[in-house]
Amino acid sequence: MGRRDRESDGRSEPKWGRRTPPKSERAAAAERLEAEERRKDAGLSRSAEALRATAPRVLGEKSRFIGIDLGLATAFAIYNRDGRLEGVRSRRFQSKDALRAAAASILDEIPHVHSVIVEGGGDLAESWQKAAAHRGIHLRVVQAGEWRRMFLYERERRDGAQAKAHALKLAAQVIEWSETRGVTAQLGHDAAEAILVGLFGVIEAGWLRDAPRLRH
Repeated sequence: MGRRDRESDGRSEPKWGRRTPPKSERAAAAERLEAEERRKDAGLSRSAEALRATAPRVLGEKSRFIGIDLGLATAFAIYNRDGRLEGVRSRRFQSKDALRAAAASILDEIPHVHSVIVEGGGDLAESWQKAAAHRGIHLRVVQAGEWRRMFLYERERRDGAQAKAHALKLAAQVIEWSETRGVTAQLGHDAAEAILVGLFGVIEAGWLRDAPRLRH
């Protein structure tokens, strides 16, 4: 093929032939093809798949933030849009299976839940993650050490029993600061830690501009 033939063809080829797509582009194309095949096998179109997904909940004046201390004795601290403690609830379960099964109903019992922060992990946390995702609720899982660093001095969190004792004192102050009705300062460890993990959550999420000054 001569020069004139190439020019008349109206196309120009790279000197060394066509470029092989990078590995990342090939992998992305393969993923798109695989996803398309899965949709075809399931009989779903792109629009039907999009309708099946739950949209994240919108933050509004009535939105609530829930702090959860996860375990067979589970406590829930409910914060309002102003970042103040609104109430505390607790439930005791006979088994982990019972707790996992109750995650969805608990989220449905509390109106206007926008975000949840859970202290815990493992398969129990996964159950809460699935229930929250299905409802468009934002959920974050943390460990005790994360929120304790915000509220407790190092000497106060050297062991679990000491940290729980200080959590009781600080949670009572959060109740007083929030002027929470119907909640006394006589709390169990689970409720106290739910209050503090919830307070940690609203501060991290930017719901509360001025955090309470807790006395140690």
